[in-house]
Amino acid sequence: MPQTFGDKKVFSLFEVCSSIKKTLDERYTSRFWVRAELMKLNYYKYSGHAYPDLVQKDDGRVVAQLRAIIWKSDLLRIQSAFLQVLNEPLKDGLEILFEASITFDAVHGLSLRIHQIDTSFSLGMIEREKLETIAKLKSRGVFELNKNRSFRDLPKNVAVISVETSKGWSDFQKVVEPYTTKYGLFFMLFPALLQGDEAVASIRQQLRKILSVHTSFDMVMIIRGGGGEAGLSCYNNYNLCSDIATYPLPVLTGIGHSTNLTVAEMVAFHHAITPTALAEYYLDIFHKRESELKSVGHAIVKQVTFALKIHKTQIKNILIKTTSSFPRKITYQQFKISSLIHTYQSNIFRIIKAQHGRLDFEIVTLIKSGQSQLKKYNRELSTIEKIIQIQNPENILKKGYAYITANKRTIRSIKQLKANQEIIITMKDGIVNADVLKIQTKKDE
Repeated sequence: MPQTFGDKKVFSLFEVCSSIKKTLDERYTSRFWVRAELMKLNYYKYSGHAYPDLVQKDDGRVVAQLRAIIWKSDLLRIQSAFLQVLNEPLKDGLEILFEASITFDAVHGLSLRIHQIDTSFSLGMIEREKLETIAKLKSRGVFELNKNRSFRDLPKNVAVISVETSKGWSDFQKVVEPYTTKYGLFFMLFPALLQGDEAVASIRQQLRKILSVHTSFDMVMIIRGGGGEAGLSCYNNYNLCSDIATYPLPVLTGIGHSTNLTVAEMVAFHHAITPTALAEYYLDIFHKRESELKSVGHAIVKQVTFALKIHKTQIKNILIKTTSSFPRKITYQQFKISSLIHTYQSNIFRIIKAQHGRLDFEIVTLIKSGQSQLKKYNRELSTIEKIIQIQNPENILKKGYAYITANKRTIRSIKQLKANQEIIITMKDGIVNADVLKIQTKKDE
């Protein structure tokens, strides 16, 4: 019941909240459908519930924002439907059409309870993003640009974007390892996240790093495996696909799936279904050249052997005639033998010279390889040292920056922190254990 203070009727906060709840419950008696962007899912693994932040944007400006809740049982059903229909989990940044009801709590305030999400609507939005990315790239005239790149005949130096512990990278290495020494292959790994919300930024960052030393490489490979069909929508992102399409080096992909191609694969120089298939495609370049060299070598041996056989027969016949001739004919027959031997030598050199023309680049490369090998290894060593310096976190710490972790996870955003959370701050000269007392974002400033 309300109290009085002088001539004022005073309600308690709980009474106000109860009145609001009663009004809402009487007004909104049934469920309704809502379209919004899921800005952040806010999933809590301990409870299994999610508390999404929903927004509506107009020309990039947020015009409406509301908190929602998805109970564990509903979330499990929704995630299962998304994986089955979209091959993607429910995630941040996705525009959704959902059935909701209004809930109001005296402590937690107003929110929308999400009961179900229309997967066909989300599928359409993902497909629309894919088509929009294709249209933008084609309108700029860069869609086929990377496909028209070229690499040298034997591309031995490869920059690889992958996860060091991924099955895909491991499968690729197993295929190429037996030929690494034989063909003189060199691979440099640039670790990146290859699926999830941070994949686009992570891959683009590594592409920029490779770009700073791109003259040391012949091509770039993006290798992902073990994730199946899930988490592929990031490869339709316009910014990432634009980077790949316009990259100065050929970009090859093996991201491990077998359904519709992503835009990143469409614009890449070459795409393979799996990392293993990509390794086989790459090695086939060397196998074909090796086969060509062997074929030329066999042809030389065959023609030289045939020429030797003919001249050997001719010389034998002359010697037979010489033994049955008069002494005065010996000088003439010797001259004829000498002439035939000279002719034989000329023919041999002519055959070898003709085959030399077929070997072309291969023979010249083999002759010069011994002289240039040491210079090549020195250049590769210099490149490796430069890349290590770029990626070495100690150099970053020396500039005054700090490295923050919590629960053994790297903290890259303030959104990953919460009040009273224990964190570890690593600096150039030591480690600090601290507790988060207050979180203040740039919006709060």
